[in-house]
Amino acid sequence: MEQFIVIVLLFSLLAVFLYSMYIFLWLLYDGMVDNIMQEVSVEKNILLSLHTIFGGFMLVLIGIELLRAMKIYLKENLVHAEVVILVAIIGLSRHIIDLKLDKDPLYFAGLGILIVCIVGSYYLIRESSKKKTINNVD
Repeated sequence: MEQFIVIVLLFSLLAVFLYSMYIFLWLLYDGMVDNIMQEVSVEKNILLSLHTIFGGFMLVLIGIELLRAMKIYLKENLVHAEVVILVAIIGLSRHIIDLKLDKDPLYFAGLGILIVCIVGSYYLIRESSKKKTINNVD
């Protein structure tokens, strides 16, 4: 029953991923056509278009990593913390891209600490998996 639920979730996530790819590609095409049709001197519109495109790109990356995590779970029947933390790093990166600068300075300090902690945990997990691989070879 658990495998069936995971497969349904996988196909649901795949449908959402394909839809987000379609929306991302449409925004990319629409932004390029709008910029060609308008004068290039309007710098604010170009920056807003690029901001939207990069946010959409990060969203697609999150979808790819979630699909990868589900595929690993189906094959090995376990969740790799490395993939989950990688999704969190990409999600934080997307949040930073969408961030408005009208927040409290303490918010930015907390966000910085969160980034350092998540990246540090990713590094430690990668190093421990390398050591396990080396020890298994010996």
